[in-house]
Amino acid sequence: MIPSEKELIEFIEKRELVNLTMIAKFFDIQNATASDLINDLASKKLVEIKKIGGSKIVLLKKRLLNDKGAS
Repeated sequence: MIPSEKELIEFIEKRELVNLTMIAKFFDIQNATASDLINDLASKKLVEIKKIGGSKIVLLKKRLLNDKGAS
């Protein structure tokens, strides 16, 4: 099942660190599909993708703003 934008954002919100493989396994989709979904969210400036080692970590923009404001 391909998740809606809302479902995907809720999944990312509930977890500390999310990578593309976690998204693909949870929603039972291919990694390429997960990448396409995340790239759509990134183009809408809802998430930020950080490359750490060989993984791409997905962070919500709202969360990034809240963390910066707390510092």
